[in-house]
Amino acid sequence: MEYEPTPPPTPDEALASLAEAAREKNRARGLYRRFSGSIFVIWGSIYALAYGAGCFWAAAEAIWLPLVLAGFALSFWLGSRMGSFLRSSTGRTFRNLWAAFGAAYFLLSWGFAGIQTPEYLFSFVINLFIAYALLASAAITAQPTLFRASVVLALIDTLFFSLAPAWYCPAMAALGILAVVTGLGMVRSRAL
Repeated sequence: MEYEPTPPPTPDEALASLAEAAREKNRARGLYRRFSGSIFVIWGSIYALAYGAGCFWAAAEAIWLPLVLAGFALSFWLGSRMGSFLRSSTGRTFRNLWAAFGAAYFLLSWGFAGIQTPEYLFSFVINLFIAYALLASAAITAQPTLFRASVVLALIDTLFFSLAPAWYCPAMAALGILAVVTGLGMVRSRAL
């Protein structure tokens, strides 16, 4: 049997193929954006509640563990609902990054608890770690909002920790509120 090469696509077929690829790319970007927005709402709420409570209640660190566990559960549940996005190579990289982050977060928590680290130092280190994970997510998904979020978190975390420690807790609570507002805008947005 003799091999017959496939004829090249016509200009119209090539244009239609390019248009379909652009639509698929935009759909994926929209999924990333809505998923990222949902994560901002979840974790912004946790920051606003936990840091906000910490401003007024000395024993507020007791609410962190249940909130963080609920946040991880909700985040991974949302991720599991993303379906085909997570089966793509970008989705797998994104999922693996955050799974590794979750494991490292709990290892850091355990390690810091074992050496009786002051809560404020633990918060500072964890928030820098989160900023790094957001930066990696921005590189994976090409979402500029994630890049901006990583820079803002790192700056607020560092500036208030080092220059105005008395205002650290209110600043992080305000950052949580900003994340919720930003996340709601991302979830509701149809524009890319």
